[in-house]
Amino acid sequence: MADTPLFRLVYRSQLTVPPEERRAELASILDASRSKNSAREVTGALLVWQDYVVQTLEGEEATVRALYEKIAKDSRHEAVTLLEAEPVESRAFARWSMARVSDNDQPSGMPSLSNRNDGDPPEPSHDTREADPVVSAMRGYAQGTSQVSPHVGRGVV
Repeated sequence: MADTPLFRLVYRSQLTVPPEERRAELASILDASRSKNSAREVTGALLVWQDYVVQTLEGEEATVRALYEKIAKDSRHEAVTLLEAEPVESRAFARWSMARVSDNDQPSGMPSLSNRNDGDPPEPSHDTREADPVVSAMRGYAQGTSQVSPHVGRGVV
């Protein structure tokens, strides 16, 4: 990945896709994200909880912001809310062009991060400790229990 400063953006939105179509639509979103994000040097994660999506995007600031602007206009969701947008020291999801995050902890206490869709063969598990704080915040944002980053309203966005 390039040696440009890293930037992380997190947003929350509400799905407009009917529940019976979500699995297929989310698989399509993950597939497209994984192929395009790799070329853009963008990493991140997607969490779906009930009718809500929380997504983290990491990479070069202009690239991440442009991607967010495109995502915000997507008709598959509404009420897109920017939660965090700030420079970061390192990537929380360095190994994943777009990880799918479980909506709850696995029995081991480690979040399930995966580059696969439901039905794909299992892949080797990865140590995810570097992502734990971000994953915890994503879960809180999805459930409405985490606070918005204090930087969002201060011109950092």
